[in-house]
Amino acid sequence: MAQQYVRLGDMLVALGLLTEEKLRQVLEEQPKTRKRIGQLLVDMGLLSEEKILQTLSQQFNLEILAPHDLEEIAPQIIKRVPEALARNQAVVPLAIEGQTLHVATADPLNVVALNDLHYATGLQIQFKLAPMQLIQQALDRCYAKAAEDQSLESLLQQNDRITIDTAAEPEESTVDLRELRQQVDLAPIVRLANRLLTQAIDDHASDIHIEPYEDKTLVRNRIDGVLFDVVQVPFQLHLPLVSRVKILANMDIAERRLPQDGGFRVKDGALEYDFRVSTLPTINGEKVVLRLLGRGGGTTHYNLESLGFEPQQLAVFEPIIRRPWGMVLMTGPTGSGKSTTLHTAITALRSSRTNIIAVEDPVEYHNPGIQQVQVRPMIGLDFAQALRSILRQDPDIIMVGEIRDLETAQMAVRAALTGHLLFSTLHTNDSVSTVMRLINIGIEPHLVSAALTLAAAQRLVRKICIRCREPYDPAPSERALFDFLPAPPKTLYQGKGCSACRNTGYSGRVAVYELFPITQRVRYMINEGAKLEELRGCAAEEGMEALRRSGLRKVAAGITTVEEIFATCVEEA
Repeated sequence: MAQQYVRLGDMLVALGLLTEEKLRQVLEEQPKTRKRIGQLLVDMGLLSEEKILQTLSQQFNLEILAPHDLEEIAPQIIKRVPEALARNQAVVPLAIEGQTLHVATADPLNVVALNDLHYATGLQIQFKLAPMQLIQQALDRCYAKAAEDQSLESLLQQNDRITIDTAAEPEESTVDLRELRQQVDLAPIVRLANRLLTQAIDDHASDIHIEPYEDKTLVRNRIDGVLFDVVQVPFQLHLPLVSRVKILANMDIAERRLPQDGGFRVKDGALEYDFRVSTLPTINGEKVVLRLLGRGGGTTHYNLESLGFEPQQLAVFEPIIRRPWGMVLMTGPTGSGKSTTLHTAITALRSSRTNIIAVEDPVEYHNPGIQQVQVRPMIGLDFAQALRSILRQDPDIIMVGEIRDLETAQMAVRAALTGHLLFSTLHTNDSVSTVMRLINIGIEPHLVSAALTLAAAQRLVRKICIRCREPYDPAPSERALFDFLPAPPKTLYQGKGCSACRNTGYSGRVAVYELFPITQRVRYMINEGAKLEELRGCAAEEGMEALRRSGLRKVAAGITTVEEIFATCVEEA
């Protein structure tokens, strides 16, 4: 394999297919893109992939594979090479002959792949050539099938470790229900349901999706905001599996035409988790989504420092939330962590001398020392009614899950103006839009300016996996993004992708904040009917840092990436 150590660029120059000048251009570009020479030559239009493969084939006497050569690969061959290694090095295991593993690659000069494959399998490695597009297609197809074949079997074989607090079961009314009950109580269905719950806990998932299709049921977990396939279940098991979940959540298994909501609790050793369950009828059956909530998660795992606030933001946030009155509103889309921030804030304020009451829909975090009220619209207990009653309970601090309508907004403003500290959430795209949203709901501008003390927007961004984090030199266009910093970073970081992060390069999430304190100048402008752009200009002049710029600080600190910030923190037009 001595030929494997020849550099592709030098070889192409020696064969007259590339000039020294062109090679020098490619080598200068390579550190910026972090791509291999062969891919850069194709991307820059200097050589076609077909020409490169033909040259490599002639020089090293290697076979060029056709598409059908990568279609049928035995599962036991795929299992010999870990998925992370195969994807990172862009190789596909093909067959084993004696002590030799035949592997498809677009770059037979990749010595790292050669060595990694040898150490991972204990076999000698023989490369064969294939275009990169065929290799990527084969990787997606082969490893997806291998995961499908293994995951259901492995899920069913693993022992249960969790204990489920089951709710009262609905009455049986027909023979069909009794037959269904028998299926639901069968050990494989119970074990499958338990294993799906355990898998979600182990994956630190926020949601489990059970999705029916015409010929299968797909189970996916949402991890760090992204959905990942867990297992494919035969469609004949869909109804028993869904019914098992509905029984645990105290739902009616006979009702499949209407959406239902429920929940149950799971104990995993000393830890407890709440699962909030929602069903939705579809043309192929009921789709089920389970939201996973760690009990006390908003108070146990976080404090104000660890949420993601920058030091200068904490210097603004903490004094405002420690005032005895006023309205603090968190804004952002669903799933952006607003409730977690509010629970963490009121936990920081909790003491034996304060009466804190929260009204939520639903109660996501069970926060010790705080009186929590669950909204029940079916019996007339909505946010406005609950807030009206809370004001008669001598509260010091009030948390309202969400301001959705005029009546709730009026009650919240009244609470803030009568000496209470009120926290709530609102759906707007940025912090400054909060003012206009309240006015559009129907609150008079002078009441908004008097009651509101802080509007904050937030997003959740994925953090770079610490196990595969690696530095790189940013391109000039990336460097220019950090000109607002006193010392722009010379090196940025990215995740290479590993088994710990499912080859995404990210693991965990952190919040990015935009704080808009309501100063005297802002109050005057609100009272004078200032437009949204005027308020944004004022906020910027007074030092408010927009979401994207706040996120770029985390990029500079090596916490996340430019791509993640640009995908999550969209600038307002």
